[in-house]
Amino acid sequence: MQNIREHRQAAQRKRVELTSLEQEINEDREAHLESVNMHLERLLDKVDQDLALLRHMDYHYRTRNMSARARI
Repeated sequence: MQNIREHRQAAQRKRVELTSLEQEINEDREAHLESVNMHLERLLDKVDQDLALLRHMDYHYRTRNMSARARI
């Protein structure tokens, strides 16, 4: 992500005149990258939630297994 940002900033510094079509393509690319980034952040948040749930389930079943062994 850092490389993309640096490349974008370097391109802005060049101040090359773009046609309206090229500007529209660049804006679409920016919008697409932002939406992909937001999508990946949501997926990462979901994975973090799933991981927390799995840790809780692991703890729950370990304690249940230990108590069952203690009864035997």
